[in-house]
This record gives sequence, structure tokens and C-alpha cells, in this order.
Amino acid sequence: MNQAHLEVGAALVYENGMYLISQRRPEDSFGGYWEVPGGKKEIGETLEQCVVRELKEELDIEVYIRKFYKIITYHYPTRSVRLNIFLCGLKSGEPKAIECSTFAWVKPLDLKNYQFPEADQTLIEEVSVKNWEEDANAKYLHEYLEGIKLFNDQHYFECHEMLEDIWHPAEGLDRLHYQGLIQAAISLEHFRKGNKVGAQGLFEKACEKWSQLPGEYMGVDLNHLKSRLENFLKTGTQIESAPKIPLPQ
Repeated sequence: MNQAHLEVGAALVYENGMYLISQRRPEDSFGGYWEVPGGKKEIGETLEQCVVRELKEELDIEVYIRKFYKIITYHYPTRSVRLNIFLCGLKSGEPKAIECSTFAWVKPLDLKNYQFPEADQTLIEEVSVKNWEEDANAKYLHEYLEGIKLFNDQHYFECHEMLEDIWHPAEGLDRLHYQGLIQAAISLEHFRKGNKVGAQGLFEKACEKWSQLPGEYMGVDLNHLKSRLENFLKTGTQIESAPKIPLPQ
């Protein structure tokens, strides 16, 4: 049986070297635990709009979106929650505890002193040592690398959504490359669902894009990837054995 899927927008509000975190009310699920603020996406709004609205409702502040950071999916017994995390800045206002017990501005290395739900531990450990300035000057876009990680974790639909955000504004060969990866990911999603005809068709479209690129592009050996995908779609039986993409360096 498919679980209900909940889309959530969350904000890493980072100002003056500190993160803004909030504490859940005692009567809420995980009452008393700390979290990065945010909430459920409403019908008709974008995730960015969701984040801005939730921060206004929860803490009475205006934030602006600096960049998309990553997606984390949590699987619970009755539903799956997809946490879409954005790096944000404080635009105006002073935080007030409106829909939370309290809040705190915390230095990154001090996050370990606050109790977060177990599912958030990996995220908290990651951002506690994150150098955002270094990340801004990285060789490849964070969304590109995160999309490949999602591909390798077999989160193909999430990979497609991640790469779509950078495919739309991209130009030239980069745009072709992103679109090829998106089509390869959805090809494997069709394969997972037993639609081998659809999988083959999307793989061929990906190959059309990659045929216009060098054999290695943006750190990915496209010739090797095409060969492995072609072989898998012809002979593979279990999605668990689908090819992975070595993470570009």
C-alpha cells in the first residue's frame, strides 16, 4: 500500500554566523524537540512561498531565499515526509515565539547541545560544519551534486525535481546534460514500475542529448554511463542493480 506523501518546506536561516532554530510545543509531535523552522506546503503555493509564509506565521519574520539546499525524505509508518530545505537570510523583523515554544540563535558547533529528532541528526551534523562561502565557490552547483546523489540512492523522481530547478535556467551544453540526466532518472523510475517500453523511450531521449556532448562532461563519463544503462535496461530484472554515477570531483 502506498503511503501518504507530505511535502514540507524548511528554512536554514543563517545570519551573522548563527542558525535560527525553534522548539516544538509540548503538545506537538516530538514536543520539546528542536527543529529548523518550516511547515507543510499548501495547495497552489511553491515551496519557496511555503517557507516564507511558514516563517512569518511561526516566528513573525520575513526571510528571503538564498538557495535551495537539499531534500531529505523520512518514512514513517503512516506516511512519508519530504523535507525541502532552503538556505535563507533574515529580511526583516525580530523573531517571536508565535507557533513554537521558543527559539534560539545558535552557533553551528553548538547545535549538538540541542535535542533534535533522530531523523534530523544527519542534517544537523552536516550543517554544523558547513562552510557556505566555500560552497558558493564550488566547482559544481550543489543541486547538480545532490541530484546525482539522489540518482545513486534510487530516488529517481526526487533527482528529476532537483535537476529541473537548474535545468530551466541553464543554457548550451549544460542544459543538454541536465536534461539527459533527468530523462535517465525517469527512465529508471519507469523501469521500477514495470514500464519497460517507457523506460527505453526515455533512455533513448537521454542518449540524444548526450550524443551532442563530449564523452566526459561535468565530471561524468557519459559513454560509460550510457553503456551501463543500456545493458541494464536490456538484461536487468531488479532496480536495486541499476547503475550508479560516480560523484564528480
